[in-house]
Amino acid sequence: GMNMLGDKKMKFLNVFGPTATTMLRTYASVRDGIENAAISAAKFGSKLRTGWNEDKLDLIADGSMNKKKAKVNLGRALKTLVHVHGIQLLLSGTYNADPHPGNILILPDGRLGLLDYGMVGRLSPKDRETVARTILALSNKDKAATAKLYRDSGYKVSFTDGRTVDDAVLHRFASFHLDRIDLSPLTLDNGETVDLMELLQSTRERVVPSWVEEGRRLGGLLMGVNAQAARPISLAKEWRPIAKEALRKNNK
Repeated sequence: GMNMLGDKKMKFLNVFGPTATTMLRTYASVRDGIENAAISAAKFGSKLRTGWNEDKLDLIADGSMNKKKAKVNLGRALKTLVHVHGIQLLLSGTYNADPHPGNILILPDGRLGLLDYGMVGRLSPKDRETVARTILALSNKDKAATAKLYRDSGYKVSFTDGRTVDDAVLHRFASFHLDRIDLSPLTLDNGETVDLMELLQSTRERVVPSWVEEGRRLGGLLMGVNAQAARPISLAKEWRPIAKEALRKNNK
């Protein structure tokens, strides 16, 4: 059983490349991360345990004299997590370059605590503009605009036999990076429908701009955390207002 699971994991890694590593780590560790965050929040003499209750995350702090129970709106906490990272990436250009669930605390009063900014990344104004425009194109489901942004920025992917990919393929790859994980069959620009796993096995990334690499790392974390909590999101939809604000501030 374990060997079969390992084989599937390696096949997945070979198909998705570096992106898969981030996705697998995120999905595997997020639950432990939430539990560890709860424990850390109660480190000053309290014992904290977590429990799922529909849309609420129960945080029960056991004090020496009594018990104090607080209801935390998990959906709101996750929305805040997505929002604040969008502000970091798109507006400030300075963001956590090594995010993982173990560095996210849900405090007893429901606020978020973000830890460990020992690795901080920075995006240039030009790269922030490109990310913002990509977010808007993805939220508008504009395949041509998304593909053009990726091509113009230097992102290159091709079939293993050397053929170039079309707009539909680039749009789906961009969706993986900055919107959502969609493993449904893909309809190419010529009308042909292809199985996604077969498509991924037959394509290879050749050049990945730094903003794509950093953006998909952060995007993979946020999409994974929400999916693990059974609240899948469209990252582009959540970040659309922030992207519009970023472009407005740059007078674009």
